[in-house]
Amino acid sequence: MKIRFAVPEDKEALIELALENQSEIAHGNISVNRQRVDDALNGLFLLNQGSHVLMVAETIEGKLVAGLMGCVERYYYSDELQAQLIQWYLRPDFRGTSIAPRLVKAFVEWAKSRGASEVFMGISSGVHVQQTDRMMRKLGFTHLGGNYAVNLKAQRPKQDAQNESA
Repeated sequence: MKIRFAVPEDKEALIELALENQSEIAHGNISVNRQRVDDALNGLFLLNQGSHVLMVAETIEGKLVAGLMGCVERYYYSDELQAQLIQWYLRPDFRGTSIAPRLVKAFVEWAKSRGASEVFMGISSGVHVQQTDRMMRKLGFTHLGGNYAVNLKAQRPKQDAQNESA
């Protein structure tokens, strides 16, 4: 298994990972627009290894099985930099392997190379929260809180939701 920076040739595989990710998350009734994913990836390829990073894990055969995107930015109250996870996903068949810890370590090293003072990572999918918590603690992270969400789309009357889709 190889961890590396994503390249434009990875785009289709990354779009597939994004679609898989969305289908699995707890609040998965949010539609995915392939063109928006494509546009976002194009922007990330331009920024890759600058203020933003897009890393992938690939098998020996060249199949992408995980992706991680993050950024480094200044705190709103300080001149120091923080690294923030934007999104990460690991295909179910590869969970519990060394891939996730290796991706996290690679992100931390990238953040260090950019001068970040801290790295913030979280779980917003609701998937395997306890297992991820154990892994993150083993990697030296401290649990700081939680993620909370309310699905407003699910609360709307059906007619409003249908009008949005049109």
